[in-house]
Amino acid sequence: MIDFLQNTAGFCIQLFPCALMLFLSFQQEDYRFRRKTIFIGMLVFSVISAILFSLVVCLRDVDRYPKYIIHANSFMSAAILLVLAAYIWLVRESLMKKLMVFFIVLFYAETEFLLVNLIHTCLYHGMPSTALYPYSTSFLLLYAVTTALFLPLMIAAVIRPVREYIQMIEPKDMKHEFLTATLSTVLYFALTIYSDTVFGKADIFNLYVRLNLPLLLFMMFNQVLIYWMIFKESVRREIDNERWRAMEIQQLQYEKIVSDMESTRRMRHDLHHHYNSLSDMLNRGQIDEVKDYLSKAVNTTVSRDNEIYCKNMTVNGLLQYYIGLARDENIKCEVQAECGEVSIEPSDLTVMFGNAMENAINACRKYPENRWINIKIGTIHNSLAIEISNSCKGVRLNRHFLTEDGFSPAEAFLSDRSDGGHGLRSIAHTAHKYGGSASFRYNADKEKFTSRIRLNTSMDI
Repeated sequence: MIDFLQNTAGFCIQLFPCALMLFLSFQQEDYRFRRKTIFIGMLVFSVISAILFSLVVCLRDVDRYPKYIIHANSFMSAAILLVLAAYIWLVRESLMKKLMVFFIVLFYAETEFLLVNLIHTCLYHGMPSTALYPYSTSFLLLYAVTTALFLPLMIAAVIRPVREYIQMIEPKDMKHEFLTATLSTVLYFALTIYSDTVFGKADIFNLYVRLNLPLLLFMMFNQVLIYWMIFKESVRREIDNERWRAMEIQQLQYEKIVSDMESTRRMRHDLHHHYNSLSDMLNRGQIDEVKDYLSKAVNTTVSRDNEIYCKNMTVNGLLQYYIGLARDENIKCEVQAECGEVSIEPSDLTVMFGNAMENAINACRKYPENRWINIKIGTIHNSLAIEISNSCKGVRLNRHFLTEDGFSPAEAFLSDRSDGGHGLRSIAHTAHKYGGSASFRYNADKEKFTSRIRLNTSMDI
């Protein structure tokens, strides 16, 4: 009974922290269910798997050492594959990002396994206990101590930074880095299992240490390489995002200048026409006609540049500009905006709102029968909430994402532009910068696309 409990506790100590780190590497909005529900589910799965593993170990003929170890390792591998399958399904991110995180966590698991075995081998000059049960008292204590020491360090130093950087990584730009990390980690996993199965016996203690110490050093270098690639790519993406945002701001400013110049030209032309008409009527003594003409001109002349939507000058100016563009395209616009001053950079608001409105206007252009855009902006609990809905004929979905009625991240939608486009990702990047979120949904039945954005207005940038 003691052996059964020790094996159950040991397997659970190995499996659950790894499952925990997998899901901690992503944001809450990336999950299909609540984070708490997923963690409880993983804990239940880990306990059940540990109990089954302990039953397999205790019921096997332990005198047949090689086959016994193979059975134990096979069960462990099966449990890992089941966790991987559940993880891939529960996290709604690109497959490459999920596998990258999986291999990082796999490195932790294998390194802890190898480190515990090396320490035990050096302390006891052999591993007689593993010939009977994989989690003897000494092994269980070593796993408990190493997990208590390294798990918090791993979460603080690795998992949390990865959660920040993983949002910036574009999978298609990391194919070579991903392949290198995958091959090196799989090689490490295979070598560790092979050396433990073949050489993990007391009578070849020196050979076991000589083989596994270089292996451990090799994989420490591999881990550094993985993180260097991830951080390097993330920094590159950050620099590219800043460039795109700067270019988009310049483009918006240029378009605003051109629009203002065109508006001024039209106003001058209209005023010239009004002056000529009034002059002709006055010369003919048509005073009543002049009064009627002026009354109609005042009632029909509504300048969209003077329309007030909200108290925030930046948001109001953006609404004036883009609603004007939409009306030029015969797009019906409805606006509900209640927004005062917020601690968000005007440049970030310009790029984020501009991308969302440009996407909405472009979608409406492809829908001549029913063109409309609904905009809702407000502040709720120290957050700026923006929802933009528009008519839309269809979208291109990323095949790595399952379509659901709920909202999806930016990566779930593909651009129709030849260069791929970065509109939705730019919106999501800005939202994450302010501790918020951005999600999108396409309703095929209603032919409606919705962008939902939340930014934390109390966050210092």
